[in-house]
Amino acid sequence: MKHYKIVVTGPFAAGKTTFIKTITEISPISTEAKITSEEEASVKDSTTVAMDFGRITVDEDYVLHIFGTPGQFRFNYMWSILSKDALGVILLVDSGDRDMFDEAKDMLNFFRVKTDVPIIIALNHFNEKEHISEEELRKIMNVPDSIPVIGCDATSKESVKAVLLKLLELILQEQE
Repeated sequence: MKHYKIVVTGPFAAGKTTFIKTITEISPISTEAKITSEEEASVKDSTTVAMDFGRITVDEDYVLHIFGTPGQFRFNYMWSILSKDALGVILLVDSGDRDMFDEAKDMLNFFRVKTDVPIIIALNHFNEKEHISEEELRKIMNVPDSIPVIGCDATSKESVKAVLLKLLELILQEQE
């Protein structure tokens, strides 16, 4: 059985913790702390300060260990730590939060410099927000064609599974 380390990253409140909790077959490990910033507290009560962790068995040959990063830039040292030995990166972006796109672009550039592994952008569609298309995000963030941008619902097990399987497909192609 092969174990694959996957990193799920993205800006604050993109849905990373939800993504991992939706798919993990074990009790997720989470390092949530109470929000101290008034601006962030208006969005949610807690935030990841070190990492989230989950695990999913794809089949008898593949197990994914999924590490979620903190979203705030002040925790970017964890991005480097968690991306060490990762075989793939998922950049999760809230499709309805245009204020997030510049930060997501910076994170994409960070991981493109720090790693040479496949990266996928998962455009998380929150139901209550008007969201942009994958192609619009590709243009706004100037995403190269080599990086897939796919829609996602972090609360749907099938949707999360589709994102992980797409990334696994890219990892396996690269290993050939």
